[in-house]
Amino acid sequence: MNSPAPRERLLQLGPETPRPGLTRIRALLEQLGKPQLAYPTAIVAGTNGKGSTAAMIAAIARAAGLRVGAYTSPHLARLEERFSIDGHPISSTGLESHLDAVLTTADVMVDSGLLHEHPSYFETLTAVAFRYFAEARADVVVLEVGLGGRLDATNVTAPRVAVITPISLDHTDWLGDDIRKIAEEKFAVVPSGGVAVIAPQRPDVMETLRARATERAITLIDSTLYQLHERDGGSVDLLGRVRNYGGLEIGLAGRHQLDNARCAVLATEALDRRRLRIGSDAVWAGLRSVSVPGRCEWIDGNPPVLLDGAHNPGAAEVLAEHLVHLKEDGRFRRLHLIAGILADKDTGAVAERLFPLADTITTTPVPSGRSADPDEFAALAPREGQPRKAVATPEAALATAYECAEQGDLICITGSLYLLGHLRPIIQPDS
Repeated sequence: MNSPAPRERLLQLGPETPRPGLTRIRALLEQLGKPQLAYPTAIVAGTNGKGSTAAMIAAIARAAGLRVGAYTSPHLARLEERFSIDGHPISSTGLESHLDAVLTTADVMVDSGLLHEHPSYFETLTAVAFRYFAEARADVVVLEVGLGGRLDATNVTAPRVAVITPISLDHTDWLGDDIRKIAEEKFAVVPSGGVAVIAPQRPDVMETLRARATERAITLIDSTLYQLHERDGGSVDLLGRVRNYGGLEIGLAGRHQLDNARCAVLATEALDRRRLRIGSDAVWAGLRSVSVPGRCEWIDGNPPVLLDGAHNPGAAEVLAEHLVHLKEDGRFRRLHLIAGILADKDTGAVAERLFPLADTITTTPVPSGRSADPDEFAALAPREGQPRKAVATPEAALATAYECAEQGDLICITGSLYLLGHLRPIIQPDS
């Protein structure tokens, strides 16, 4: 009897069931020859902005001529998106090969008693990433933390620099609701004596990070101390630690990306000081070229569609500000919101920030067993009589929004990245 294909074996591990802890991933990587130590790394932790910041660091390093691996999560449409070398996702056959090798190694370890239980879905993919980047001879690898930090499977390297993006309450079922303890968990990806670039934070979070940095002799780079000035036309001037940058252009939309870009530049300056040779030309070229599907992504059409995975209150606040700016700039007349979210998210807070901006609201289930109920989500619309509709499928939600939209309107799809990944290929089939 043929054994299941690697992807089927992977799915049997339960992709939606996190199992934080480092024992399994460390044992597995030891058996695989410690591929995570074959290259320098930069790691990005936090709550919001991780994917964009990681993409900017990778783009700048690529522009410097380095061979850059990037491991991010989740994916939008294809699992291959999580693993890239120089901006190109791993091939399907390459993924199958690495996945088979990692799963087979884990099976042997469980059978022989070297592991008491099989590594989780995320741990398996993280091991695939480390193995792939070692085989590809990456010069540097950028890692996006999956959940938390201290016990996340990515936290098994000695990163040359870490970035801590804005921290807020999310994944409270796993991380709890104490913002200071969450900050400590996320900051634990920074090794003692290491370097950490810190995005703008709440005062209590920043106080916690400073205290931990002092305890562990960490060089803490507070990004807010480095002046950022927005020019007319959208370019920015940045005063960095090593050099100054005038007229930077950022390939990602949204003013919140300015903070992400500042952190990315400071992080690459830290890498440059550690002999990776990343100069100012690479900063300009990298920021200009960076792109991240599903992050304030504008897709032209009639009407145009904006995709953004605002799945928690902080991200929803950022998207709301971006929508307000687009409206003020005359980019759209009426807004038609399609929203779907996971049940373990703060649906009320997300609705509070986004629903008041919409002229029509269509809620839908997310392609996940953890989807919030669309009827309950739609009921959170704050204005009496505000047009709202709960539908059975994402395709029905898209059709409803197109029916409502007129010339000059905008459709915004938001919430879970599972929803964006499902609808993006329909809106843009060649993407």
